Amino acid sequence: MRPRHRRHAALGAALILFSAAPALAGEEAARPAEAAKPAGAAKPAEAGLAPYAAVRALQNLQEQVAHGSTAAQAAQAKMLGHVAEVFAAADPSAWKEPRNTGAAALFLFSAGRPSAVRAVLERHPAFTPEGDRLVKGALAYAEGQDDVARVLLGNIDPRAMPASLGGHLALVMATLLADKDPARADAMLDTARLLVPGSLVEEAALRRQIFLLADPATLDKFAGLSRQYIRRYRSSVFAANFKSRLVSFAVRLAMAGEVAGLAKLDPVFAELPQAERRATYLTLARDALVGGRAEAARYAAARAAALAPDANEAERAKLYAAAATAASDAAPAARSALGAIDASRLPQRDADLRDAASVVAASVDAGLGDRGQDVAGAVPDDPTTALLDRAHRALAAGDALLAAGPASAGATR
Repeated sequence: MRPRHRRHAALGAALILFSAAPALAGEEAARPAEAAKPAGAAKPAEAGLAPYAAVRALQNLQEQVAHGSTAAQAAQAKMLGHVAEVFAAADPSAWKEPRNTGAAALFLFSAGRPSAVRAVLERHPAFTPEGDRLVKGALAYAEGQDDVARVLLGNIDPRAMPASLGGHLALVMATLLADKDPARADAMLDTARLLVPGSLVEEAALRRQIFLLADPATLDKFAGLSRQYIRRYRSSVFAANFKSRLVSFAVRLAMAGEVAGLAKLDPVFAELPQAERRATYLTLARDALVGGRAEAARYAAARAAALAPDANEAERAKLYAAAATAASDAAPAARSALGAIDASRLPQRDADLRDAASVVAASVDAGLGDRGQDVAGAVPDDPTTALLDRAHRALAAGDALLAAGPASAGATR
């Protein structure tokens, strides 16, 4: 056997063994190696590993990434290079086989180098017309030619393809349609999840779909898919990114005063470890407070207080709850609660917030005795109007309450 052919035969054996072996970092393999072909069906040894078999090994590696293997993530770039070598060694006639055509598209959908497939096209592979359209559409997508990719791939039904290829195609089409047709993109992501459950495709489809739905109008589905993601993929190497974006969306709701929306996210947060849940509610309470959304601040602070065995975090929860009522007719109670908070247990910015909230509560409290008269001495039609006016003036005087501002609210979390 010539050296080049020996090298590719060895590579083929290594890839097949990799796909059958236990997963990296001690995890079980995502799926068993493909069974051997019947006698007479195997390609000559000189042809090396079939493209579809090499891509199968790549997919096995990527499934381990979805379930938390950082070693698999680190190995992915090298594996992509190995697959490109297999493509380069394949005979042009091999591409007539649908499995190999699909493998070329899967390689591109999986972050493979476009140059590796361009090199295949230059050798005039024996693609069928349908296969040619699929591969050229995948190549356009990989090269950032979104308009071309939408035209070439748009009429291909992912459900009519083998599950793995169809799932990848549906995920890609969702990406191409997200800005143009969000409803169809949402449907494509549903398809991707259903075709390849438990895979990196499903993990990515869930993440993308959740944040495609990050809107109060679609909050029920957002919450349901978020719970599903945490239950299925809490160990994913991308889970931290998901949680960060989840909290950012919840902050948007808090800053908008969407208390009902926050309540719909409670079952999602219940899936998180208690420490993460507590930190999330404290973040929401403070951001809502500095954004002037007192009801949302009280809501989140109450939930943080119920989860705060740590003395410092318990003081923070008390602070946000009391500060949220400092400018209301509950100012006397707020003033008392703020005075009872141990400022030494607070980060400096929260200690400053306590002092400012105390000023506001004292100002409002002082005016409650003659709430029927406004600052200029006139008697308003509605006593509540005078109270709100005094609260507004007190808040303006206690500018430090808002000095942290929403933009810097994430500094200490």
